[in-house]
Amino acid sequence: MTNARADRVGADGPVAEQRSLGAGFCWLSLVALATTYALVVLGGVVRATDSGDACPDWPRCHGELIPPFETAVLIEFSHRLLASVVGFLILAVAIVAWRHRRDYPVIAWAALTAVAMVIGQIVLGGLTVLNDLPSSLVMAHLAMASILLATLLVITFLAFVPRPQAPVPRRETPTAQPERSIAFRNQAALAAIAIFALMLTGSYVSGSGAGLAYRDWPLFDGQLMPDGGRLAMIHAMHRFAALLVGLFVAHVAAKAWRTQRDDKPVLYGAAFALTLYVAQAMAGAANIWTLLQPAASATHLALAVALWATLVAVALFAHGTAQSVGEMQPTARAAGPQTRAEPAAGPLPAPEST
Repeated sequence: MTNARADRVGADGPVAEQRSLGAGFCWLSLVALATTYALVVLGGVVRATDSGDACPDWPRCHGELIPPFETAVLIEFSHRLLASVVGFLILAVAIVAWRHRRDYPVIAWAALTAVAMVIGQIVLGGLTVLNDLPSSLVMAHLAMASILLATLLVITFLAFVPRPQAPVPRRETPTAQPERSIAFRNQAALAAIAIFALMLTGSYVSGSGAGLAYRDWPLFDGQLMPDGGRLAMIHAMHRFAALLVGLFVAHVAAKAWRTQRDDKPVLYGAAFALTLYVAQAMAGAANIWTLLQPAASATHLALAVALWATLVAVALFAHGTAQSVGEMQPTARAAGPQTRAEPAAGPLPAPEST
């Protein structure tokens, strides 16, 4: 009995180890994702409080490993420390992915790409500090941080969602059509790209000093249409772009309700994205109403990044649905309706003579 139990444990050992490794990698990637989001938000706090040049040198702070205990210095230095934690977490994700998840090449290569982006972020962060925070480098820093967050989201999504081994038959509904699923996936991805571009325009507005070109909202100094110089036009264009992007996000949410109602992650994600957009628009208005108070500015960026991540997640879930539906349809067509052949009709046989 002991030998049989040992044989059974030995046979189940690799399976149990693989399951444990899979669960561990899922949680590692999730922690890296959440920490990276916190880092982007903390970067927004650094910018909103004008703490970016509190440590004028890099990688040290005022020539010391332990900086002076001043508010602005501690905000900037805490951002650097959290960036170090994120770097080690992403490196761990890449090592585990490359050693144990090479059977899933997308995860392995995405993890290596994340490591490369971390290196790029370190270089950009150093250049930003050493060059007195030019708006172009600050915008590039935010852009790469947002792409890094999306890359980690892809890794986490693929780690948690198992790969389909075979098409799963399901009831034909209006949502189980590959054309609709693919069209919605494309529109969700386009909405995510639009939010990404809107974030960069917002960064440019802040870096160019146009944040308070108009001090009322939603009007422009009491007028319906803007009228002013270069900074006023930069500010106004960001507002108009935000309006257009908001309408498109609302369209995506409405389309999810019409065509993706059976896909709960997509439906709830699209609704949450619309809610985040409204909250983020109100935070943008609060920026003006409070004359760019740090809390309002940091909240504005935090909601924008959360909206970007949510739309990326919606596009990922929609892509999974489009793939599964696309795999199911050819199988159903190939199988066709299973009908039993009926015998050909003909004259009844004559009765046998007795």
